[in-house]
Amino acid sequence: MSSVKTRTLPKLRLRNVFLRRTDWSGADLTGADISGTDVSHASFVDANFEDSNLRGTIFRGADLTGARNLTVEQLRSAVIDETTRLPDYIDRSKLTPPAAG
Repeated sequence: MSSVKTRTLPKLRLRNVFLRRTDWSGADLTGADISGTDVSHASFVDANFEDSNLRGTIFRGADLTGARNLTVEQLRSAVIDETTRLPDYIDRSKLTPPAAG
């Protein structure tokens, strides 16, 4: 019998690049590393962020509505602003660290 090897596709790795105003709607970003990437005003509607590295990713004005598997921890390590549209299950107030004092 011959053994059949299955090939694992590489995870997406786009670090520290400029991808403003791009459309990632419905993308499967499972395990992706887009750390440090500027995706300001990009659309991630219904995208899957399971186990994605978003450290330092700039989501200013981005649309994350309907995004799946996106966590508060991932967003705390990213850069968002008041114009970033979040999925309904993310509580924006949990993204700001508590004030020291």
